[in-house]
Amino acid sequence: MKSRAIFLALPGALFMAFAGCSSSDSPGGGGSASTNCAGPVQDDAWVSDPKLCVHTFASGLGEVRQMAFAPNGDLFVNNGRIIALWDADGSGTSEANEQSPFGAAPGLNHGLAFSRDGRFVYASSDTTVYRWAYTPGSRQANGAAEVVVQGIPGGGSHSSRTLVFDSRGRLYVNVGSAENIDTTNMATRAQVRRFTIPEALPSGGIDYASGEVAADGMRNEVGLYIDAQDRLWGVENGRDNLADPDFGGDIHTDNPGEEINVVDGNGASFFGYPYCYSEYAVSTGKGPGTEWADPSMPDALQKTDAWCADRNNVHPPAFVMPAHWAPLGIVRYTGTSLPFAGDFIIAVHGSWNRSPAVGRLLARAHVENDTIVSVEPIVGQKDGTGRMIQGSWDARPVDVRQGPDSALYFSDDSGGRVFKVGYGQAAAH
Repeated sequence: MKSRAIFLALPGALFMAFAGCSSSDSPGGGGSASTNCAGPVQDDAWVSDPKLCVHTFASGLGEVRQMAFAPNGDLFVNNGRIIALWDADGSGTSEANEQSPFGAAPGLNHGLAFSRDGRFVYASSDTTVYRWAYTPGSRQANGAAEVVVQGIPGGGSHSSRTLVFDSRGRLYVNVGSAENIDTTNMATRAQVRRFTIPEALPSGGIDYASGEVAADGMRNEVGLYIDAQDRLWGVENGRDNLADPDFGGDIHTDNPGEEINVVDGNGASFFGYPYCYSEYAVSTGKGPGTEWADPSMPDALQKTDAWCADRNNVHPPAFVMPAHWAPLGIVRYTGTSLPFAGDFIIAVHGSWNRSPAVGRLLARAHVENDTIVSVEPIVGQKDGTGRMIQGSWDARPVDVRQGPDSALYFSDDSGGRVFKVGYGQAAAH
């Protein structure tokens, strides 16, 4: 991978590109559309381009989290149940009569994905992955859910289990750390595991322990995406309350940086947590993306700065974003109707213990010549003067997907909505 560092002054923070590359496909496919700005405009939404339009595609959905487009174009969401959404009348919104409960299973809380062959809908609780058979156009499951993976370590601070499939039909499951600094569960958590799904599932499902560790040392890699080369991309939430005496003590306001990681088979498959952290902004540091040893480790687990910086030990992030953004979703845009072709779009949930607060936006990671060169907000909250403000929007983005109409859709677990981002004539916001 190439590495290039570029600093850009943008609203709300200083953004820095560290490195990265990809080419990709996308759920829902990509295609041009004559317009995808139908529907009522979200008046409090700030956009980076006046031709971008944001409107509520669906509401009243509760804590809606991961999403997936069905082969027929319906949008499925996980809000503790699996709900199918569609827009039969072309109004630009999915009304109550255009929504259907598809299926339910105990404890569903986040993950959702269609198998690559379109035969099954998968969803997750913190301990279990389930699936239902899917037939083209169906909006209600025919039968109960099957258990696919059981015995996932549950509980703790990070309970989301994101799901994604590669081109070979293998299932990837994220299991975040149990605590902020978790040194007791490193064999089973803070990792992404990969499962080959047999044609006939064993009774009770596959045991989590049998899954292959695709990558570890990832504190909480909530957003996952598989590109056309079967590389796994993820967005990671860094640790909280970071202090480092080498930099004067408390540096948590701007460190560690949130990460975009790529599991590409090159170098180490260990990504640093909990031994190391990624610098974002330290006045006496070496620049964003520098790996440092976390001084909070017990003596028996303490690493050195040199160890953390050695790429034979730690796979460095492909990209470093501002601290406390809490990125939860990532997709590569392959459509034609929005001006983001080839770029990554990231759903940023927002901070909980930073002052002033940051995040609650969609960001674009711009790619040039196979390298991520910048990150910038494209959708967020608009203040009274028309400028973007971070950290206080009543919308908290979770997942982002590209639709069959080439628009972007993102879920909001705070307001119970799915928003649609289109592109057309300059709109009044």
